[in-house]
Amino acid sequence: MSEYNQTEEKIVDAALYVLLAHGIKKTTIEDVAARCGLTRATVYRYFKDKRRLIRASILHMVSVLDEALGSMDKHRYYDTEKSATLIKEAVSLMPKGDISTRIIELKQLYPEIFAEYQIARLASIRGIYRRVFNAAKREGLITPSETDWNLVQTILSEATLYVAESPLVLSYGTSVGHIYSAVLDIMLYGIMGRRKKR
Repeated sequence: MSEYNQTEEKIVDAALYVLLAHGIKKTTIEDVAARCGLTRATVYRYFKDKRRLIRASILHMVSVLDEALGSMDKHRYYDTEKSATLIKEAVSLMPKGDISTRIIELKQLYPEIFAEYQIARLASIRGIYRRVFNAAKREGLITPSETDWNLVQTILSEATLYVAESPLVLSYGTSVGHIYSAVLDIMLYGIMGRRKKR
């Protein structure tokens, strides 16, 4: 989280924990201050109001995916297995809690932050699929055909973005990280026909 200093990062982490645990509406600046061991005045010094703190906390979740992309860029020639493992490891670091319910709450309370979050998350997801597809092309896993692979990546990105809000998916009680991992497994072992190593 390079755009923040240590105190800001501490506040954002605490805010994310509190809002995932108690909900956006119920979260107060006092709760966040207590969680990170700072005064209310200190939190206000970094974040002028609750809206700005909520925005920073929600967008912090996207930074987890962006960090995975940064790692993939450092190692451009990872194969699909290694790329998928790296992404799954990054996604497993996402905060625990009922993210799906909080995102629905965010959409109701702060629609402009929700829209910004969706755009940022979609950009990260598209970046992940683009990199994994490039690795698959290098390995010859994607056979030349009339299929428009850019369209396939777009469909997978959109599906990944909205599947976490599906009532049917939510009924399984699975985490967002598990959803991302499942979509990657479908792509690697279903669409590409690659066999898992035993």
